[in-house]
Amino acid sequence: MDALLDYLDNIEEVLDKSKAIPLTGRVTVDKERILDIVNEIRLNLPEDIRFAQRIVGDHDKILEDARHRAASLLEDAKIEAKSMTNNNEIYRRASEQASELMEETKRSAREVRLNAMDYADEILEKAENQIRQTMENMEQQHRRIMEYYEGIIDIIYQNRQQLRGR
Repeated sequence: MDALLDYLDNIEEVLDKSKAIPLTGRVTVDKERILDIVNEIRLNLPEDIRFAQRIVGDHDKILEDARHRAASLLEDAKIEAKSMTNNNEIYRRASEQASELMEETKRSAREVRLNAMDYADEILEKAENQIRQTMENMEQQHRRIMEYYEGIIDIIYQNRQQLRGR
């Protein structure tokens, strides 16, 4: 969090050192410097955000692996059941076990997916809140800067009016 505040301080510094555009309340900024700071922020994002992105990225792979495992287990059960066709009871038990295993695998895959999604949602919520807070801070700073420059413009305007005797 301290690093993020440092980056915001750097942005403020760039804004403070930027040249004012007369009578507009705007400034020109060093685009390269701002882009460098943004890149540094991206490179130094908290590890939790990167971990959540990996989980979301691996979500499909985890599900696909679970499906393959379930299919493989089911296929193994079918092969084993075929070899035991001489005995109906053994065949029935194997089918039941295969079905139970398939259901358990589906439940497990569903649980992994839901847990991964919950975790990713928590991390993304934290990131969203941090970004919102950063945006609010930046808006406050921007308003303060605008008010400051508007005050300067008012003073300059009053001085000009006094010079003209109005």
